[in-house]
Amino acid sequence: MSRTKRDVRRRFRDAVFVRDGFACRVCGFASTPERADADLDAHHITDRHEMPNGGYVAENGIALCAACHLNAEAHHRGDPVPPGFAPAELYALVGSSTERAQAASEALG
Repeated sequence: MSRTKRDVRRRFRDAVFVRDGFACRVCGFASTPERADADLDAHHITDRHEMPNGGYVAENGIALCAACHLNAEAHHRGDPVPPGFAPAELYALVGSSTERAQAASEALG
């Protein structure tokens, strides 16, 4: 992976974790700035391949613990999505939407 790609991913993770208070936005599992990389995932609500410039913007991300991340990935796998994990529900938890994420992602270019 190129240094630029790593930097983009790191900025995305950092922005999502800071905004979400280093906690899973679904179940509330709390981490710390020092442990966030091990404890949490910065989940792309809309698949990064479906967003301009990869969707590496906080408006398209949410901090999730491992268990909640597995549930949120059901949408991307095409599996039945558990209640509370549909993209619209995840966007609502972070005060965003598909449209806001799309616009922010377009601005990256």
